[in-house]
Amino acid sequence: MQIDAQDFARALRVAEGRTAAHEFTRLCQGLPTPQTAEISWQVAGGHDAPTGRMWLDIQAQGQVGLVCQRCLETMPVMLRVDNTVGLAPDQASLDALDTLESSGEGPDIEYVLADQRLDLLSLVEDELILVLPYAPRHDVCPGVSGQAGAAGAARQDKPSPFAVLEQLRKH
Repeated sequence: MQIDAQDFARALRVAEGRTAAHEFTRLCQGLPTPQTAEISWQVAGGHDAPTGRMWLDIQAQGQVGLVCQRCLETMPVMLRVDNTVGLAPDQASLDALDTLESSGEGPDIEYVLADQRLDLLSLVEDELILVLPYAPRHDVCPGVSGQAGAAGAARQDKPSPFAVLEQLRKH
């Protein structure tokens, strides 16, 4: 779904929908398949007439399956996006905002070019990718409780290879 970003923001339009997670191909790259859940999303335009500032409020949520980095089993993870993206009217303005941001003096929000052909689903997908956990883990991995106890006991019986260093440090 493509929009004219400036017209969308000025008119305070709202677009919303539900999209199958697997349709966000960049989001699903490297994730276990199949991704069967739906992602619900909403993009609302905003405009402040006195300053001329324009923005898009992006909200999305949905569940994806990720691989737990402890047990390597697939686990469901709820992704939630609630972000505002500013619209820069032209490339020069966007470059100036990027320069301010890199010097630490810029605004607290990210800016994108207010393109006449902005793809809303790509924008939503970008935001979903940004909230993916870096190393997802179960709070407690399924089926590990019995194994963890046995492994922990085995580790306690075996002396640490660094125990000798402790003796050297005392002398």
